[in-house]
Amino acid sequence: MSIGEFAKEIENMEDRFLFKAKRIDNGEWIIGFLTFHKTGKAFIKPIFGDARSSEEIDKTTICQCIGLNDKNGNLIWENDVIKKESYIDYDAFSNSEEYIGIVKFTDCAWVVETIIGKCTRPIFEAVSYSEDVKHLEVIGTVFDNKELLERE
Repeated sequence: MSIGEFAKEIENMEDRFLFKAKRIDNGEWIIGFLTFHKTGKAFIKPIFGDARSSEEIDKTTICQCIGLNDKNGNLIWENDVIKKESYIDYDAFSNSEEYIGIVKFTDCAWVVETIIGKCTRPIFEAVSYSEDVKHLEVIGTVFDNKELLERE
């Protein structure tokens, strides 16, 4: 791993501490640091904008960043719907199948639960040094794109 790749990996590690959720007041997504109040309400302190403010969020929409980017450079979040295209890994002499799935945290690990057949695939297959991550694409979220879950 080159120094540049290592620096990028460290930068991605910080992304793992980010959360996003929908704001209570307007339903828009907000990204930042998650906090809970003793009343049980959840808030996100945005990473952009006024550092002193926090926005109340809908707790049912909380998504954690997994610290990886898709093939378009977008951060991948819990509850994202992702698509992986098939490819041939000539270095490993293997083929990879195409699938659509949902990013989830299960049994202390990030996984992709495929929509067809409900197969669970460990996300470590898609770590940044793997060929798989180059073929992942975020195509929506389970909250905003329910039609993607019915496609297959």
